Amino acid sequence: MRRVGLIQMLIAVAALTMWISHTGAQQQVRMTVQQLFKSNHQIEIVAGTEVVWADPHFDRVWFPAGSGAPRVDRGPEGLHAVFPRPGTFRGSFTAVAGHGTNDVYPLTVTVTKTPN
Repeated sequence: MRRVGLIQMLIAVAALTMWISHTGAQQQVRMTVQQLFKSNHQIEIVAGTEVVWADPHFDRVWFPAGSGAPRVDRGPEGLHAVFPRPGTFRGSFTAVAGHGTNDVYPLTVTVTKTPN
């Protein structure tokens, strides 16, 4: 009986591992101000990816209310948001040091479906 339970548990763990890899476990993209300027303020990711604006020069990052974009939170690594579904999300950001703190820059995050 114990052996059957152990085998069932191993099968469940294997199935969960395959499901996570198939659904594309959350990825993380770390973005600096310099990278964002080099990419013409564009970020392209797959659904389920967390974007971390991991640069102390980011003052704010936001998306308009009602745009369907996730909320941007501030954490120990910087500003971050998880983009769970495909779409194109247009927002804004401000940067400090080297740029006027009142300058608002456009930001586009393009989220594609999770690869199969």
